[in-house]
Amino acid sequence: MNDLNLTQEDVASLAKGQSVENKSSTIKKIAHYYVSGEELSERGRQLAEDIFRIMVQDIEVKVREVLAESIKNSRNLPHDIVANIISDTETVSVPFIKIYNGLSNDDLISIIESRDVSKQKAVASRHALPEEISHIISQKCPDEVVSTLILNESAQIAEETYESLINRYKDNEDIKEKLVYRAQLPANIISKMMDVLSDELKKRLIMVHDLPENIASDLVEQVKEKSTLKISEDFSSDKQIDDLVRQLYKSDRLTPSLVVRAICMGDLKFFEYALVYLSDTPLLEVRKILFNNQADFVIRNLLRKAFIPKSMFPAVFSALNVIKDIKFDCGKNAKDTFVHKVIERILSINNADEELSESDINYLISKIS
Repeated sequence: MNDLNLTQEDVASLAKGQSVENKSSTIKKIAHYYVSGEELSERGRQLAEDIFRIMVQDIEVKVREVLAESIKNSRNLPHDIVANIISDTETVSVPFIKIYNGLSNDDLISIIESRDVSKQKAVASRHALPEEISHIISQKCPDEVVSTLILNESAQIAEETYESLINRYKDNEDIKEKLVYRAQLPANIISKMMDVLSDELKKRLIMVHDLPENIASDLVEQVKEKSTLKISEDFSSDKQIDDLVRQLYKSDRLTPSLVVRAICMGDLKFFEYALVYLSDTPLLEVRKILFNNQADFVIRNLLRKAFIPKSMFPAVFSALNVIKDIKFDCGKNAKDTFVHKVIERILSINNADEELSESDINYLISKIS
């Protein structure tokens, strides 16, 4: 193109006197050669950039729109030109922010912190958005921007960010539904989402992610167990707990997994009554075995009699030891602290008799969380 076939006088003339149509036409022509790099020398590149610097200041919004649209697929634009475009009005900046590949993380963070929702949404919709930016959006932006992020399947979202979203939007059905339909969700996040979803969304989650039958069944079972223990939390008297456990036992729903989850959540009464029915042992005898300084093998025998799998013993002993150490009263308010301490105990098990693999530990913790 012979260095754009333009002189310095031509450049100056673009800043005055020409119609919007003429300016727009010239910008498109220059931008085409600039973006493609066809027959463009270093002098031609510099000349084009000088023209862009003039055009980003043009009084006509239409001219600035054409410029931003025409160079959004460029590489390595001078930062002063980029800064002018992204700080411009919405119709100029938003299409550019969505596409231009040369925006750094600092640029994107600056746009997010501008609190201009339309520009924040443009950032959230960018292709292959980095995890760092996704996390900042999840923390700082309004719901509509977060929705745009979740709908952007190419955005990279870390597990930490998913957990943050689950906690922040546990009462927002719209955001939760968008998360359910996101194509790629880590298995750990799918499990955690089950705690905050309605029954309908739980079904959709399982169907949308085409989970293997065993995983889907396990998730459904976890939901049932947690729902059962929530009911148990509302009961204060021994008779109420006894009635609940007896019903579960008679309907074949008093599973080892449910029983172990109960003790790991600090639901001691439920655990005791469950052992009564599963092992056919009187309540006073169960309590004596668990808490009257009995040797571990006596407790193990009780658990075997109740058909609790050996793989779950470490979780049970961890929970019982926490109860003994801190004289835990199993009240609702201390539940989170209790669960945390049980997990710490499981992670610290390292003696020869109870040495656990990583998969064992993950399995036991899944019965608590």
